[in-house]
Amino acid sequence: MFWVLTVGLLLLASLFIILPVWLRSREENGESAELRKEANIALFHERSFELENDLSAGNLDQGQFDSLLIELQKSLLADTSFNDQDEPASIENFIVNSSQKKTFNKVSNRKNKKKDSVSRLSATNLIPVILAMLIPVLAYSLYDQWGYIDDVELMGLFQRALNSTGDPGEAQALVESLVEATQADEERPWAWYFLGENFANLSMFAESESVRRDLWLQAMTAYQQSSVLFDEGPEKAFLLGRVALAKYMNSGREFNQEILDVIEQAREINPNENTILQLLAADAEQREDYTVAIQYWRLLIQANPNSAEAQMLRQKIATEQQVLAANGEEIDVGPIVEINLSVADGIVLDENLRVFVAVRNAAREGMPPLAATDLRVSNLPQTIQLDNSSAVGPFNLASSDTVYVSALVSFAGVANPQIGDYRVVSENFSHNGQHTIIDLLISEQVQ
Repeated sequence: MFWVLTVGLLLLASLFIILPVWLRSREENGESAELRKEANIALFHERSFELENDLSAGNLDQGQFDSLLIELQKSLLADTSFNDQDEPASIENFIVNSSQKKTFNKVSNRKNKKKDSVSRLSATNLIPVILAMLIPVLAYSLYDQWGYIDDVELMGLFQRALNSTGDPGEAQALVESLVEATQADEERPWAWYFLGENFANLSMFAESESVRRDLWLQAMTAYQQSSVLFDEGPEKAFLLGRVALAKYMNSGREFNQEILDVIEQAREINPNENTILQLLAADAEQREDYTVAIQYWRLLIQANPNSAEAQMLRQKIATEQQVLAANGEEIDVGPIVEINLSVADGIVLDENLRVFVAVRNAAREGMPPLAATDLRVSNLPQTIQLDNSSAVGPFNLASSDTVYVSALVSFAGVANPQIGDYRVVSENFSHNGQHTIIDLLISEQVQ
């Protein structure tokens, strides 16, 4: 399909070159024919004028004049009906004196110039056509050397891998296909990665622990081979995360020094690599070290703050903080902004309108909120509490000392204020890492 699409696009692109050249060539040919016709008519008039002068001077009698004029007319008819290549040689037969030869030479020179012009135009038309033919050859040659056609072809296997979850038969077939791909070329990192993913997928259907560990071992080998082929960057950190996961599963869900070394290597490249954070959080939770687990959960929330997983993690954080507090342990929740939000008397709003509440960095306008949530007008008045777990971007409340709070009632249902919406903004304040209470009253429309 890839080659069919590229050939189709190349043919379409070639039309943009060949079609204008062909149309111009037709136009030039028509102009050349018209010029030849005009030249022949001009020659006829010039020759007729000379015959009349010869008749008046007595060089010709009436019979000779009539005979030569008829021949000249026949020649004109013949000349105007032939192409340049078919010009009759009999024209020279009508030139009987030096004056006639001069006229003939003049017209011949004119015709030679036209032929040169046509020749030049033909060459000009030919060059774009040749280039249009060479470009696909050059493009395919360069793409064959430097392109990523192998990875493009793997995308079909990747899509099958995504759709094979829950289907052990499909996963097994993909493993066989990917093994063939890696054997054909061991330098294809994504082929190794997809192979590892399908071994991991098959482990979910293993009936015994030994088979499951063996599959994770094969997945680990594939992930390692893939990670070696990547340069330092996000892809390598991601693959190292998968290596650490496979080692963790193969070790019976226990950390060892080998796994910790891989984790350290991945975090040196990307401190917030998602799989690594999940592993560290899971290990801390398993050891019931909820203080450490909460730290990693907060980092995971910042990676994708609006996801369902982030919502679930916020709930886990709140639950575990309550457990820690009940056990008498100190909880470092970071700064907390408590917002008492209400609508001014006399303002009637649709109860279904969305209300967006956000805490922003006062020193850096235009940045995403440090913490945010949304509710409905029907929920007001209400007290809203925002902390580090409410982060919706790469930064949380603790990342900024001076902040401000805004609340927006949006008629369009979006967080960007528009004319007619109701909005209130607090003064800038420093939370000092503590619990801060802010009162906000929604009373003014956006102008």
